[in-house]
Amino acid sequence: MLPPIEDSILQSNPKFAALHATLANNILNANGSTKHHPAQKERDAVTETLKSARIRAAKSHLIRTALSNLDLSTTPTTISKSKPPTKTPATLPTELLELILLLSSRLTSAPLSPSSQKLLEATPQWLSLPSNLSQIGSLISTHLQTQALALARIQSPTTNPSFLHRSIPKLNSAIQTLQSEIRNKQTNLATRRTELVSKTTTLLGLYHLATTLVILILEQSVHGSVSRHVKARSEMLAASAQSLSLQVREKAVRGEKMVYTEEVKGALREYVRHLRDGRERLRERRKEAERVLWGYGVGRMEEGGGEKEKVMKEIARVYGEMVMELKEVGRDVERLKGR
Repeated sequence: MLPPIEDSILQSNPKFAALHATLANNILNANGSTKHHPAQKERDAVTETLKSARIRAAKSHLIRTALSNLDLSTTPTTISKSKPPTKTPATLPTELLELILLLSSRLTSAPLSPSSQKLLEATPQWLSLPSNLSQIGSLISTHLQTQALALARIQSPTTNPSFLHRSIPKLNSAIQTLQSEIRNKQTNLATRRTELVSKTTTLLGLYHLATTLVILILEQSVHGSVSRHVKARSEMLAASAQSLSLQVREKAVRGEKMVYTEEVKGALREYVRHLRDGRERLRERRKEAERVLWGYGVGRMEEGGGEKEKVMKEIARVYGEMVMELKEVGRDVERLKGR
């Protein structure tokens, strides 16, 4: 993959950033190879040939490995065509076992000399190879089927085991998809790591700048000319406020002396004494009225006081009605005089 570059470098060099974007998007592949090579067609042909050779080698390796790892103790037999194939124990023939062991040893060993090759091909086991190819193929197919089912079970652990055989044809494409996703995620992870480093560097730079500004502001606030000016001005304003407070108190005292002269104070004392005398006289009049009303039975329940109170209230009511009637008669007389 292309080496990542920090954002700060790209931001400080716009031309280099444009060149890097052109290279990464239009000229180079993710693995660093060029997209526009003069011999690209020949390269594609070689790539296809290499791919075919790798497929053949992989198939050969699978067959050799399967032949070496065959379970020679049993052989599969199909119970019914309508049901999934099941395995029932069955002993393999001795001749077939010897042939499988011979083939496995031959395929995994070093090349033989011509004489050894002729001697091997003259053995009865080797001569029985054409007649036993179908059984050997069945054993290899069963082994590969078992391995494929195991891979399918790993890929889809939640799938019903009776349906795992359906996903075997899709194993190749699924594995390729997973490998592609892994590569993409690795690339994204590397890119995000680079972005994280760049953002962390930017964050540290901003933190350093903020710390510097805080220290500068603190120095200016405590020891700067602005702070000294503010302090001096506040002290001056405090002194002015104290002076104004003293002046206000002095003027208040002078105002009291100008308004409340000795004559005014004497008059106020006489007025207060007069108010006290008036209050006492009102209290005496109230007590006298209460005694008079008490004599008429108002406020007294014993000795027929309640009856007297009712009589007095009735007299007061009649008196009030008579006064109202007199006023009405007076108004009528006035109207008659006006005519």
